[in-house]
Amino acid sequence: MNFRDDLLTIEIPTRELEQTFAGGWKEFDESANLSKLLSKAWSLRRRNFPDVINFAVPGGRHYEGKNFSNSGRFLNVSITGDACALHCDHCQGTMLKGMIPAPTPQKLKEIGLRLREKGATGLLITGGCNPEGMIPLKPFLEAIAYLKSLNFTIHVHTGLADKEAAVGLKKAGVDKVFLDMIGDAATIQRVYHLDRQPSAFREALEILLAEDLDVVPHVVIGLNYGKIMGEENLIQTLSDYPLKTLVLVALRPVLNTPMGGVLGPDAADIIRITAQTRLWNPALKLSFGCARPYTQKAWLERGLIAAGINTLAFPLDETIDSAVAHGLKSVMSEMCCGGL
Repeated sequence: MNFRDDLLTIEIPTRELEQTFAGGWKEFDESANLSKLLSKAWSLRRRNFPDVINFAVPGGRHYEGKNFSNSGRFLNVSITGDACALHCDHCQGTMLKGMIPAPTPQKLKEIGLRLREKGATGLLITGGCNPEGMIPLKPFLEAIAYLKSLNFTIHVHTGLADKEAAVGLKKAGVDKVFLDMIGDAATIQRVYHLDRQPSAFREALEILLAEDLDVVPHVVIGLNYGKIMGEENLIQTLSDYPLKTLVLVALRPVLNTPMGGVLGPDAADIIRITAQTRLWNPALKLSFGCARPYTQKAWLERGLIAAGINTLAFPLDETIDSAVAHGLKSVMSEMCCGGL
């Protein structure tokens, strides 16, 4: 079934809600490490947010579900093509290859105008980093402002932005700024090949927030070859900042990279950290993004919803059914999860 609307809402009758709310998430009751944690996180989520779950299916990747299919309304554009100076171990530019290349400001304008005429409504503007860990946005700021004049929703990845970039992004009127955060120095050096400390990422966050930008930090669970190293302390640190939304993802190994044979973090650990994040951040919108391991995918997705997230990217059909069965109204949108 193909719906061309931006949103699709799925509801179940109120009488069913009463039954499922009383039942909770019983499949996790036998897990000593998860049962009580998920019970607290689920209760906190229901107390602080409406009974709605957002499912994000942006058009950079095709999604075909039984109730919804995306139509290319929200697309990914790389201003560096597939080039990245850092050549990080988990990606090595692979994630950039499927994006629309716009290597010059003029090309970005032309692509934006063409996509707008075809019905696109939003763009994620990203790219590879330079040797200092910054995505080279400054030459593109005027072009980004032009895209906003076309009434696009614009999300931007920045890398380690400085004040000039932050001021320019604010002036351009971008809707969301995405910043990958790392809390462990060894991970920064081993995976990113970057001689920086975690404080550099916090400084970039503070620079962006100082310009009153809507910054959405992203934290990768298991970024250091599947090992959890500093993620929980980082998430606790982020609780001190005036954020509206936080995105979690988990390492999903990419073939033909140094991490191609890594298993990735355990699904139970991903669920545990997500539930703990909800407890640390009772009123923060919490999203789980596109990247997560393929193993135990259905169980993991149900666990993430039980852990109190507000948004999940690219769900399985059975995950949507489970969310509805647990009393959540399902809303699907062609937009990055960090924008919902």
